[in-house]
Amino acid sequence: MSGPRPAKTERTRERIQLATAALFIENDAIELITFKAVAQRAGVAEMTVFRYFPTREALLRGLWEHLERRLGDSLGMPHGEQELRDEQRELFRLFDTVPSQVLASLATPEGRAIRAASNHRRRAAFLSIVSEVAHGLSTPEKTRAAAVLQLLHSAYAWAALREHWGVSGDESGKATLWAIDSLLSDLKRKANKTRR
Repeated sequence: MSGPRPAKTERTRERIQLATAALFIENDAIELITFKAVAQRAGVAEMTVFRYFPTREALLRGLWEHLERRLGDSLGMPHGEQELRDEQRELFRLFDTVPSQVLASLATPEGRAIRAASNHRRRAAFLSIVSEVAHGLSTPEKTRAAAVLQLLHSAYAWAALREHWGVSGDESGKATLWAIDSLLSDLKRKANKTRR
């Protein structure tokens, strides 16, 4: 009897998150997501939504968790120089599949809080890449380089290129990959000079 219960619980939670995401995509407005609308869309009682997500903040956090699962929670935190290059264009293409959710994750307090919760992992990933390609640089230089690499590999870069230049995720992925390659090459040159 205890076996099916956790599976059913997880399916119900997932239905609520899918309903929340669908409402957000359809309305393109976070403020229109209500417990009543989510319950109707998910086909559950409103109290069921409250049981799984007792506050609006928890409901919206569930939306971002759903988005992270869809995109992959390690995507955007590459392990090494080659992985950074390999996933750059794919990351921006994925952003194009859920643009409203990605933009809301940048613009809403809930979305920013969820992103901030992963910041320590993100910083560590990019500092590791810089150390890998340019271990002879000073700590401030490594930090600056890691910050710029992370920016180029982020939803912020995708959103800016989309808004200001009207380019697709594929095109912005190509452009930022070019910038990443240029920066990595420059870092390697600097590291080689400091070794001499």
